[in-house]
Amino acid sequence: MRIIQPVEPQCWWEIARACSYATFFHTPLWTELACEVNCMVRDRTIAAIFPNGTRAVLPLLEIRRFGPFASLMSTFEGCYGGIIADGPLSATDAAKLYRQVYRWDISNFYYLANPLAPPETVDTTYQFANEITYLIHLDQDFESIFSRFDKSARTNYRRGLREGVRIRRATSLADYEAYYRAYREAVRRWGEDEHYGYPWEFFTHVFDFERRYPNEITLWVVELDGAVVGGTLAFYWNQHVTAWHGTVTNEALKRRAMVVLDVEIARDAAARGFRYYDLNTSAGIEGVMQYKRNFASAAYAIARCRYRSPLIQSVRALVQS
Repeated sequence: MRIIQPVEPQCWWEIARACSYATFFHTPLWTELACEVNCMVRDRTIAAIFPNGTRAVLPLLEIRRFGPFASLMSTFEGCYGGIIADGPLSATDAAKLYRQVYRWDISNFYYLANPLAPPETVDTTYQFANEITYLIHLDQDFESIFSRFDKSARTNYRRGLREGVRIRRATSLADYEAYYRAYREAVRRWGEDEHYGYPWEFFTHVFDFERRYPNEITLWVVELDGAVVGGTLAFYWNQHVTAWHGTVTNEALKRRAMVVLDVEIARDAAARGFRYYDLNTSAGIEGVMQYKRNFASAAYAIARCRYRSPLIQSVRALVQS
């Protein structure tokens, strides 16, 4: 195995395109966005070439550093991480690449497993919990897919349309601004303070990236009476579409806007040949999980893993004794 670091963008792009289980979060785009919106993080991605010719990438961000110790994450914001590869990869080979991160000078390494990844590419040595994500399989024509949805989802979709809910792609910064206002309204609804969540500057960066990569990033907005009242930020890569960030106003919730939004994003994804619409994780909130199950989605248990430096753990134990 030959380790490559830093990883040339062209090499990374080639591997991400060739890997059927890669998600948007495994691409250079997600890491580039992370480094633009947060000046404190650094790209520490590593790659490897194995004897059989397979190339693999492990996306990594350094999120903190204290002296010689670095804290790493795969990937930004705790999204799907782990290895992607452009060919067959054995569990032994994958473990060798992960061991490049299990070092004394890595204080923490956190990653959330990829629901699409073959088991042999996922290292659960340091698993501490499971997360559940929900994927709608886009494996038939959309009317057949829609017919599988729970009756409540189908009824709420039709009701939302009757009550004037309309969905479209964002086309301007003004659309993003309206979406952000809906987001801040939702934050207040949740009882959080004004500093909670993502600042406006984050979404201006996303807007710039969407202009450059319209096939990979789409803000779908909800309109009521001609005004934008929320939406969903969706990311696209290979076979996979994920709903990453979504919100609507109180009035839009009453008119079943989220159901209309998810149905239309899934419909568009199916028409474009994607295989999965990923409704993402739910923070263990049962009501949110049930909402996602109403779309006849498949539940995937994915590992949350965290490595901690044995040296630091030993020092902490000594100090506390």
